[in-house]
Amino acid sequence: MITKKFSAVAVTAAALLMLGACGSSSSDGGSGSSGDSKAEVAAAQKAVDEAKAIPSTDDLGDPIDVASLKGKTIYSIPIDSKAEFYSVGEKAMKKVAAEAGVNFVTFPSDGTQTSFQQGIQQAINAKAGAIMLNGPLAETLGPQIDAAKKAGIPVIPLHLSDSEGDGTPGLEYEAFAPFNQAARLFTQYAIANLKGEPVHALVIQVSETGPSEGMVKTIEDTLENEAPSGSKATVVNAPVAQWSTQVQGLVQSALLKDPKINAVLPIYDSIALYAAPGIKQAAPNRDVKIYSFNGTPAILKMVKDGSVAVNVAENPDWVSYVNLDVAFRAMLGVPPIKGETGPLRLIDASNVDETGNPPESGKGFGDEYPSAFLKLWGLA
Repeated sequence: MITKKFSAVAVTAAALLMLGACGSSSSDGGSGSSGDSKAEVAAAQKAVDEAKAIPSTDDLGDPIDVASLKGKTIYSIPIDSKAEFYSVGEKAMKKVAAEAGVNFVTFPSDGTQTSFQQGIQQAINAKAGAIMLNGPLAETLGPQIDAAKKAGIPVIPLHLSDSEGDGTPGLEYEAFAPFNQAARLFTQYAIANLKGEPVHALVIQVSETGPSEGMVKTIEDTLENEAPSGSKATVVNAPVAQWSTQVQGLVQSALLKDPKINAVLPIYDSIALYAAPGIKQAAPNRDVKIYSFNGTPAILKMVKDGSVAVNVAENPDWVSYVNLDVAFRAMLGVPPIKGETGPLRLIDASNVDETGNPPESGKGFGDEYPSAFLKLWGLA
């Protein structure tokens, strides 16, 4: 197997209740590093500059022949089919699957456990060749996954496990993501951007999702070990289904409660759509930027307008090729690639124009990866 490494108003009672209900915690990470702040900023800036390069396609894994998969069907169950990051990715995967003559079905999930269960059952009934879990946690779907295995259908988690970890227990195939690497990068960007000022970060986690715990720990560790003394993280939780109704209030409450907060770090960039109005309402005269991860076009547009400082971006189109590569290998029964994941590219004001005007999915990562994957699969 081959290893691949590649988001002045009064505090209302409702907002305060929201903050308490969702849960928050504060950690000073040992009060930040005790080293020289100039050296810390320089080190962070070096990491930031290196991460702006266009990723290479030199190591995509061992070639496979997907000709025998023509006519088969893959079912994908996103955590929320209406969220832009997922809808963009699902459309991209459908397009890639079609290049191999494989049918691709996105189940219209709504973020609830019931919809995930229904999606798996529908895929089993349809005799799918593979089932993708595009966000739902596999450990909460044990009976349904067991039923799929019994039917001979591989279940493939997507974007649930960090690329340097062990993956989901009991499942052989998985498409990973560089979550922790991304969290470190956008935290390093905040360190560099604040130019030696302690980073007082409001971290917005999504505890129901697999990557959340590791990303938050990475942020806290980066602030402890690589940031100026006095840096700290205040952590709040925002469930996916409640982003549109709760995030603005969470951000407003946190910023009004702690005037020192100078950075907002949502672990997923779609949260920025709701965090930005909270910053504008609570801190109109403070320079509080958003630092995040994913590469969603709508958030890259916010990089252009300055409300988001950086998006440590995946390319949803490139990720779709990776996801389908994992699925094809599972359907063929060939060994998986350990830690298979798409690459990252740091996008800020200096290079966001490379993603299009307005930003588009698939732009800003070069133009070699589609043909490289088709060649990998024997289609070119």
